[in-house]
Amino acid sequence: MPLPSVLRGAKKCTSLTKLTKSPCKNPAAFGGDTCQEHCGRIKQSLKRGPQHPNYIHGRRSLEAERQSSEQSARLSQYEDALHLLGMTNAKRSRGRKALGYVRLKSVNEVKKVLDGN
Repeated sequence: MPLPSVLRGAKKCTSLTKLTKSPCKNPAAFGGDTCQEHCGRIKQSLKRGPQHPNYIHGRRSLEAERQSSEQSARLSQYEDALHLLGMTNAKRSRGRKALGYVRLKSVNEVKKVLDGN
């Protein structure tokens, strides 16, 4: 954030205080219209687009996200099938399951999933 101007005759903050609605008495930040308390930043110093640290690239489309979620749900169902058929004694994966995941509870459900895929 820019430092406030401390020179004599410096520009005053243009914001109003919340309580009394009177003008703020602080000097405006260097190159801006408001003081640091009222978010006094120069518009040119704000990072936008790929230069901003919180920028999200958007390289994955909604279709790619949907396909990834479907594959993750299918893998979770295969894990359920392995446990129901007694083919593994490993711990189940932890955490939130993918959208569309339905836990398999019987061997008949396993057969339906394997025949459907």
